[in-house]
Amino acid sequence: MNDALYELKAAVTDAVGGPVTALADVERIPLDYDAFLAHRTVSRIQGHALVGGERVAWSMIEKRTEGPALASAYLLDNGRREVNAYASGVLAGIAPGIGTPRMHGKLRDAEGGMTLWLEEIRHGGARPLDAETVLAAARDLGGMGGLWAGRRLSEPWYFSGWIDRHSQPEAIEQGLATLRRRDPRAAAHLGDRLAAAEQLVLNQARYRGILESLPQTLCHHDAGGANVFHSGGRTVLIDWESIGPGPVGADLASLLFSSVRRGDALASVVMPLVEEALDAYSTALRAEAPTVTFEDIRLGFDAAVALRWKLAVDVVAGIEKGEPPRRGSLPDEDPAAALEELIALVDLLLASAGRALHKAP
Repeated sequence: MNDALYELKAAVTDAVGGPVTALADVERIPLDYDAFLAHRTVSRIQGHALVGGERVAWSMIEKRTEGPALASAYLLDNGRREVNAYASGVLAGIAPGIGTPRMHGKLRDAEGGMTLWLEEIRHGGARPLDAETVLAAARDLGGMGGLWAGRRLSEPWYFSGWIDRHSQPEAIEQGLATLRRRDPRAAAHLGDRLAAAEQLVLNQARYRGILESLPQTLCHHDAGGANVFHSGGRTVLIDWESIGPGPVGADLASLLFSSVRRGDALASVVMPLVEEALDAYSTALRAEAPTVTFEDIRLGFDAAVALRWKLAVDVVAGIEKGEPPRRGSLPDEDPAAALEELIALVDLLLASAGRALHKAP
């Protein structure tokens, strides 16, 4: 038996809770999930297992990252980090309100590729996310933030480059050039937002300084709606590839801002909830870590949102081309509706950015 089949059989044994003597009818069904980089596949793998003489159906999620001959260093790093997160035990009971898929098995092949076999989680709510799910996730993320606030977070595999990932310093020069063109079509839609967006880009170093000065906790760093499930009465988060230290409020920025950006939630749902979500997140966090102030949490949220300056540039570039930026989870969205949603998100971006600078020490 080759290594892949041996490890898959062991994973199925874990999933069905009994010794598997044979596998049959194994099939992989590619999932319509934004893996977003080549040489990464996410599939539902399913089949039948012979367990104690009985034929038992099984199903899991298979995440496959190819080896270094094909996959980028970025993708390999993410894949290794998620494997480490599961293997370390950090994800087991990470917070009372946060669930994680169970890891049934893993495989690292001779070419350096990595495969994870994970429990399949079913979402019990609506997609795009509804208000109830957003607020519950905000509360549960706050509970996780409070539980880990102030702890020593020294695992060498933790992700530490989250600020650069969002603020994209390599794209700033081109972004400023786009904003400074003051294209008449963009100006007609955005008006004074163009000048404010330019200042937002120029102030990225200040937002970094703010975020690094705040109380730190353990963050998911990709808690957008596609990774948020409501299951079994709690929030379950998938894709722990970016787990690492970050400031209080950072995961809430991912939940509220990134969910709308990617089409996993609607601006019309999220924008009216921002203050309520902040309150839910803060109340849960401070129940665990009362020395963290609401002001610190608000500042962390606002400064983390301000890192996402690229949205404003993408909206401008899209208007210039006559093609508003697509939202990955809503590929067939009406262009006018998409533009309206994203301009509403630009307003949140600029409001948070201005508030962060005003409130910073």
